[in-house]
Amino acid sequence: MAWETVIVGELKLKEGISMEGESEILKDFENALECKLRKTKKSYEFRNINWSSHVEGRKIKEVIEKWGKYIDYFDCEIYYLSKPDEMISFERGKWVICYVY
Repeated sequence: MAWETVIVGELKLKEGISMEGESEILKDFENALECKLRKTKKSYEFRNINWSSHVEGRKIKEVIEKWGKYIDYFDCEIYYLSKPDEMISFERGKWVICYVY
């Protein structure tokens, strides 16, 4: 737990997911990211500064592993004031980058 975090990223889900399934996926991501995802035309974006954060790359990675078959693209950068930063990038079922401490 870092307490103070800045997170920036994007999530794009695959086509054809039911509304209920999409809602469940978004809920899990919002819980792990501790912020709301904003819908754009083709994806969901998130930007958040949290001064009493419990955001951890490990928790986000667990959500990706749970829902990976429904994710077309996920990119997230986590900046901490009190420990090393983390980066997570997942595209088309494969890890691109995952620096989680």
